[in-house]
Amino acid sequence: MFAMLDWLSKLFRRHQEASPQRRVASAVRVSHDDKLITVDSGTGDIASIAWSDLANVTILTTDAGPFLIDLFWILSHRDGRRALTIPMDAEGEHALLKAMQARLPGFDNMAVVEAMSSTEHDVFQIWPAQAV
Repeated sequence: MFAMLDWLSKLFRRHQEASPQRRVASAVRVSHDDKLITVDSGTGDIASIAWSDLANVTILTTDAGPFLIDLFWILSHRDGRRALTIPMDAEGEHALLKAMQARLPGFDNMAVVEAMSSTEHDVFQIWPAQAV
C-alpha cells in the first residue's frame, strides 16, 4: 500500500514538474490607514474611499481560475456611484481583509470562505450597508 502511495506521489510530482503552472500576478496595490482605503491600479490610476464612506463590500467570482485571477473585492461608496475593485492577490489585499474584519461590524467571514471556494460566476455579500 505504501509503495503504491509513494509511486502515485512521484508520478504526481513529475506531472507538476513537466507542466509548470503560473498564476497571473496582479499589478494592483491596495493600502489603508485610519481614514482611507486606496487602490493603485499599477497603470497610474489611483482611487480611494474613506472608511466612513464605505457602504458595501461584496466579492465577485468568475470561472477563470485557477491560473487567472478569479476573485475580486468590490468596495462600494455610499453614494452608489463609485467603487474600488481589488483583485485577489493584489499587494496589500490580506492586510485589508484583516482591517475589514476588525473595523466592519457584521463582516461575514463565512461568505468570504464560500466565495474563496467558488469556481463559478457569482457575487457574495460580505458586508451590507449599515442602517443609519
